[in-house]
Amino acid sequence: MTTEPATTELPSTAADFNTPTVPAEGGAPVANGAEIRTDIPQFLPVAGHHAPAPFYLTADMFGGVPVELAGGPITHLVGRPVADPHRHAVDEIYFLVSPNPGGARIDVLVDGERHELTSPALLRVPAGAEHRFLTLEAEPGSYCFGLLLGSER
Repeated sequence: MTTEPATTELPSTAADFNTPTVPAEGGAPVANGAEIRTDIPQFLPVAGHHAPAPFYLTADMFGGVPVELAGGPITHLVGRPVADPHRHAVDEIYFLVSPNPGGARIDVLVDGERHELTSPALLRVPAGAEHRFLTLEAEPGSYCFGLLLGSER
Protein backbone atom coordinates (compact mmCIF):
# COMPACT_ATOMS: atom_id res chain seq x y z
CA MET A 1 0.00 0.00 0.00
CA THR A 2 1.37 3.42 -0.94
CA THR A 3 0.65 6.74 0.67
CA GLU A 4 -0.62 9.52 -1.58
CA PRO A 5 0.54 13.15 -1.18
CA ALA A 6 -1.49 15.25 1.25
CA THR A 7 -2.70 17.41 -1.63
CA THR A 8 -3.40 16.58 -5.25
CA GLU A 9 -4.89 18.33 -8.20
CA LEU A 10 -7.81 17.09 -10.24
CA PRO A 11 -7.14 16.08 -13.85
CA SER A 12 -8.96 18.26 -16.36
CA THR A 13 -9.92 15.38 -18.66
CA ALA A 14 -10.44 11.64 -18.31
CA ALA A 15 -7.27 11.04 -20.35
CA ASP A 16 -5.24 12.90 -17.73
CA PHE A 17 -5.99 10.21 -15.13
CA ASN A 18 -3.60 7.91 -16.97
CA THR A 19 -0.95 10.49 -17.89
CA PRO A 20 2.30 9.83 -16.00
CA THR A 21 3.78 12.90 -14.39
CA VAL A 22 7.01 13.71 -12.60
CA PRO A 23 6.90 16.12 -9.64
CA ALA A 24 9.51 18.79 -9.02
CA GLU A 25 11.46 18.31 -5.79
CA GLY A 26 9.07 19.07 -2.91
CA GLY A 27 6.07 19.25 -5.23
CA ALA A 28 3.09 17.02 -5.82
CA PRO A 29 2.59 15.24 -9.16
CA VAL A 30 1.80 17.53 -12.07
CA ALA A 31 -0.60 17.23 -14.97
CA ASN A 32 -1.02 19.69 -17.80
CA GLY A 33 1.68 21.89 -16.25
CA ALA A 34 -0.05 22.35 -12.87
CA GLU A 35 1.96 21.72 -9.70
CA ILE A 36 1.11 21.89 -6.01
CA ARG A 37 3.64 22.64 -3.27
CA THR A 38 2.96 21.67 0.34
CA ASP A 39 6.53 22.04 1.66
CA ILE A 40 5.88 25.61 2.82
CA PRO A 41 6.81 27.74 4.55
CA GLN A 42 10.53 27.20 4.06
CA PHE A 43 12.58 29.03 6.70
CA LEU A 44 15.52 30.71 4.97
CA PRO A 45 18.19 33.16 6.14
CA VAL A 46 17.84 36.79 5.08
CA ALA A 47 20.56 39.37 5.69
CA GLY A 48 19.69 41.60 8.64
CA HIS A 49 16.87 39.36 9.93
CA HIS A 50 17.14 38.03 13.48
CA ALA A 51 15.95 34.54 12.48
CA PRO A 52 15.28 32.67 9.24
CA ALA A 53 12.21 34.10 7.48
CA PRO A 54 9.22 31.99 6.45
CA PHE A 55 9.11 31.87 2.63
CA TYR A 56 5.97 30.74 0.84
CA LEU A 57 7.45 31.10 -2.64
CA THR A 58 11.14 30.83 -3.56
CA ALA A 59 12.99 31.33 -6.82
CA ASP A 60 13.83 27.63 -7.07
CA MET A 61 10.18 26.49 -6.93
CA PHE A 62 8.20 25.58 -10.04
CA GLY A 63 11.31 25.28 -12.17
CA GLY A 64 12.43 28.79 -11.24
CA VAL A 65 10.21 31.84 -10.80
CA PRO A 66 11.29 35.50 -10.85
CA VAL A 67 9.86 36.35 -7.40
CA GLU A 68 10.00 35.24 -3.76
CA LEU A 69 7.34 35.71 -1.08
CA ALA A 70 8.10 35.78 2.65
CA GLY A 71 6.17 36.86 5.72
CA GLY A 72 3.27 35.78 7.81
CA PRO A 73 1.10 36.73 10.76
CA ILE A 74 2.24 39.78 12.73
CA THR A 75 -0.05 39.85 15.78
CA HIS A 76 2.70 38.37 17.95
CA LEU A 77 5.27 40.88 16.63
CA VAL A 78 3.80 44.12 18.03
CA GLY A 79 6.75 46.16 19.30
CA ARG A 80 9.27 43.42 18.36
CA PRO A 81 11.44 44.04 15.29
CA VAL A 82 12.20 40.95 13.20
CA ALA A 83 15.19 42.50 11.42
CA ASP A 84 17.82 45.17 11.69
CA PRO A 85 17.95 47.72 8.87
CA HIS A 86 19.09 45.80 5.79
CA ARG A 87 19.14 45.91 1.97
CA HIS A 88 18.16 43.64 -0.90
CA ALA A 89 19.58 43.66 -4.42
CA VAL A 90 16.01 43.61 -5.77
CA ASP A 91 12.83 45.65 -5.22
CA GLU A 92 10.56 44.45 -2.42
CA ILE A 93 6.84 45.13 -2.06
CA TYR A 94 5.30 44.96 1.42
CA PHE A 95 1.68 43.77 1.61
CA LEU A 96 -0.03 44.72 4.88
CA VAL A 97 -3.45 43.12 5.35
CA SER A 98 -5.90 42.54 8.20
CA PRO A 99 -9.47 41.24 8.56
CA ASN A 100 -10.74 44.80 9.06
CA PRO A 101 -9.52 48.01 7.43
CA GLY A 102 -7.19 49.74 9.88
CA GLY A 103 -6.65 46.55 11.89
CA ALA A 104 -2.88 46.61 11.44
CA ARG A 105 -0.26 49.35 11.46
CA ILE A 106 3.46 49.14 10.76
CA ASP A 107 6.25 51.68 10.84
CA VAL A 108 8.56 51.28 7.85
CA LEU A 109 11.95 52.98 7.68
CA VAL A 110 13.30 53.31 4.11
CA ASP A 111 16.66 55.05 3.70
CA GLY A 112 16.05 57.04 6.89
CA GLU A 113 12.52 58.13 5.94
CA ARG A 114 9.61 56.87 8.08
CA HIS A 115 6.33 55.71 6.61
CA GLU A 116 3.40 54.52 8.71
CA LEU A 117 1.19 52.08 6.88
CA THR A 118 -2.35 51.19 7.93
CA SER A 119 -3.95 48.07 6.46
CA PRO A 120 -4.70 47.45 3.73
CA ALA A 121 -1.57 48.93 2.20
CA LEU A 122 1.30 48.27 -0.17
CA LEU A 123 4.76 49.84 -0.11
CA ARG A 124 7.59 49.37 -2.63
CA VAL A 125 11.12 49.41 -1.26
CA PRO A 126 13.56 50.11 -4.11
CA ALA A 127 16.47 47.74 -4.69
CA GLY A 128 19.44 48.72 -2.53
CA ALA A 129 17.40 50.87 -0.11
CA GLU A 130 18.08 50.28 3.58
CA HIS A 131 14.83 49.31 5.29
CA ARG A 132 13.12 47.61 8.22
CA PHE A 133 9.62 47.52 9.65
CA LEU A 134 8.14 47.44 13.12
CA THR A 135 4.62 46.27 13.88
CA LEU A 136 2.76 48.94 15.85
CA GLU A 137 -0.67 47.32 16.04
CA ALA A 138 -2.16 44.09 14.66
CA GLU A 139 -5.55 42.54 15.26
CA PRO A 140 -5.72 38.74 15.04
CA GLY A 141 -5.52 37.66 11.41
CA SER A 142 -3.17 40.48 10.36
CA TYR A 143 -0.31 39.67 7.98
CA CYS A 144 2.66 41.38 6.41
CA PHE A 145 4.30 39.82 3.37
CA GLY A 146 7.37 40.90 1.46
CA LEU A 147 7.40 40.14 -2.26
CA LEU A 148 10.98 40.17 -3.52
CA LEU A 149 11.05 40.88 -7.25
CA GLY A 150 13.93 38.50 -7.90
CA SER A 151 15.92 35.93 -5.96
CA GLU A 152 18.58 38.11 -4.33
CA ARG A 153 17.65 37.92 -0.65
